[in-house]
Amino acid sequence: MPPAPSYARRLAAASVVVLAAVLAACGLPDEQRTEIVDDSSVPYDLLDPGTPTPDDADAGSATPRQTPVVFWLSRHDLLTPSDVGLTCDETPTAVVDAALSALVAAPSSSERDAGLSSAIPSNARLTLLDITGGVAEVDLDPVTIADAERLPLAVGQVVLSVTSAPGVDAVRLVTSGQPVDLPLPSGALATRDVTPEDYAALLPERLADGDVVRTIGCSSPSEMTDR
Repeated sequence: MPPAPSYARRLAAASVVVLAAVLAACGLPDEQRTEIVDDSSVPYDLLDPGTPTPDDADAGSATPRQTPVVFWLSRHDLLTPSDVGLTCDETPTAVVDAALSALVAAPSSSERDAGLSSAIPSNARLTLLDITGGVAEVDLDPVTIADAERLPLAVGQVVLSVTSAPGVDAVRLVTSGQPVDLPLPSGALATRDVTPEDYAALLPERLADGDVVRTIGCSSPSEMTDR
């Protein structure tokens, strides 16, 4: 059951205090600005590129299934997948390392031309520590926060990008060896490992369904381990 409004405000404030020293980000999307896409039931890799939805117009062509991806912000502050340049035949470690490097490097010039941006600052450091039992543990180097309200977007980029790797179902972020409680789109704090479904509210309508979220990137059995 959602917390009472006054408690929710205190919880959101606590989120800013707890995370202000560990991650930079740039803005929680206003739910009123979420685009409604008519063909939400169509798999995202099968949409006709000749008739793009509003979100497609921002993000360029759709990314095919069974391909590792990174997530950027569209013009509407929704998270949009982009090819990371590897295949699902790569090791989970290789894919996660590439995804984290891409996130820190920021969108390419062609991606920026397509209207994509990032909530993760260029001075951030994201390092893969381990992948065990389908959970990727990622170390955060504390950075200066420009706008703490954008933390869910930055965390969503990391979680959705990392879980596009084969065999990775969830993410644990740590700093100084300690797990970090992560802000969810609702403003609540997650005191557990987080999954793509936790950040589905930040995706375009056509990708936000739980069944669709689980097919983004490399759909692999959770028991798969790093090779």
